[in-house]
Amino acid sequence: MLRTATMVSLAATSGVALAQPAITVEIDEPVLLPGESTTVTLLAGFDSSDFAIATIGFDFMTSVGSDGWSEAELIRPMDFFGMPGVPTSTGYDDVLANQINSAAIGGPSYADTTNPIPFWRATYTAPSDVRGVMEVDLSTVTNRYDVYVGRLSWIPESRLDELVEGSGTIAVIPAPASAVVLALGVVRVRRRR
Repeated sequence: MLRTATMVSLAATSGVALAQPAITVEIDEPVLLPGESTTVTLLAGFDSSDFAIATIGFDFMTSVGSDGWSEAELIRPMDFFGMPGVPTSTGYDDVLANQINSAAIGGPSYADTTNPIPFWRATYTAPSDVRGVMEVDLSTVTNRYDVYVGRLSWIPESRLDELVEGSGTIAVIPAPASAVVLALGVVRVRRRR
């Protein structure tokens, strides 16, 4: 059974192996003004008893579809014969990211064992005509999540049943509203002094 968790920042987990298979949504700037852009990166984590991520097949879902999204790409080394997805009315469909563990079959190198490993990213640009606060909800719907179980394994094993899906939110706040939020923050700081 797939579970969903909101994981917006890796600050707490950076450099630490995850305890279970999970997709993490990392948003560089989760609060934007109209017309501003941010980069969204997806990372894949796996149980420390496994060796490396092999293949991830998923749809990247957004509440605005593919409107405002650009530069979708797979991140090396998870770009071995993969696809960054097809822009649709629901986001990006049919994304396929994978890496090969070529040393297991006599090749020159082992799979990258970074945990979590970045595997997909895209840029979101907020519309310039936003009048009120707008939230862009993000989530993953995964249909394949395979790992290499050992250094010499070349046949991946599925971890889809244990996967925690990724989710996040980008907030777009019009300039007058952001000035009010900033002013309230300054007033609170002054009151504390």
